[in-house]
Amino acid sequence: MAFVRNLWYVAAWSHDVPAGKPVGVEVLGEPLVLYRRGDGGLTAFDDRCPHRLAPLSLGRVEGDDLRCMYHGLRFAPDGRCVELPGSAKPPARLAVRTFPVVERWSWIWVWPGDPAKADPARVPRAFGLEDPDWVYRSGALDYAADYELLNDNLCDLSHLDFVHEKSLGWASGSKWSNDSPRISAEDDGLRIERWFRDHPIMGSQPQRVDTWSSYRYVLPGLFLLTTQAFPVGTAEASGLGPPDGKPIFHRIDQQSVTPIGVGRSRYLWALGFPRAIATPAFLEGAYQVTRKSFDEDKRIIEAQQRIWERLPPERKPSAIPQDQAPAMFRRLVSQRLADETS
Repeated sequence: MAFVRNLWYVAAWSHDVPAGKPVGVEVLGEPLVLYRRGDGGLTAFDDRCPHRLAPLSLGRVEGDDLRCMYHGLRFAPDGRCVELPGSAKPPARLAVRTFPVVERWSWIWVWPGDPAKADPARVPRAFGLEDPDWVYRSGALDYAADYELLNDNLCDLSHLDFVHEKSLGWASGSKWSNDSPRISAEDDGLRIERWFRDHPIMGSQPQRVDTWSSYRYVLPGLFLLTTQAFPVGTAEASGLGPPDGKPIFHRIDQQSVTPIGVGRSRYLWALGFPRAIATPAFLEGAYQVTRKSFDEDKRIIEAQQRIWERLPPERKPSAIPQDQAPAMFRRLVSQRLADETS
């Protein structure tokens, strides 16, 4: 499988890479090691010492440098070997490959493509976890499935009525599979919006609301969702467009899909609520429900992957109307791949 390489990919949460500890990750089949320099900034190396290919993620951070703990070679942030035990001057061939890396929106992003094209201004905008007025919980999940299947799943939320019938509560009662969203193409992805009118605010609570669901799904695979509940009638008063005013309920979700290899993907996710409502018990309950729903996704997507791997080339899946957004995003990925290989 080919990957679009000239994009910023999410490699880890910022809190997954503490000071003084190298951390191994994988992006597009590339084993990488991330570590923080003395000033807290990040360096990304090929996770292979050029001597015996020992993983540098098992190394030791020394100031701004990283030392391989097999034979002691020490590497500067630019990849040069600056110390070779027993040698006065390390040869230039012992340099380790570096990757552009930036830290933004509580994520660590790496650029696996042409370093000359790695513009930090092209890092997609997300929510981040640092807003003092919000409280967040985050997590991570690895899938034995191609990233395209995760993209399909997130571009088409009609599956909520069935895959998550017993976990997401109010979502299963709001008929995601029957109400078609408004889908808009953007340069870097899609915007998908819809109203759910006159439904229970959540679970078995009697309060009824109109809920505005709006999310962007952008390259390379970022899901950025805002969910807002308003008094019944707000949808009509807004002309079924974006609402004005303060919502009764507000939630945001920040998720990323990163291919870590062929048939393997990493999923980083977070949910957040305004601090005024995010009591520890409420936040823990929302976290557990969300975590359970992702386990449900993982179960069916990995089973789907196993079938796709056995599918003869002449057998093609059948399309239905709900495939519009997944098909649009697949075309965008295909076009970017074609642009890189032309």
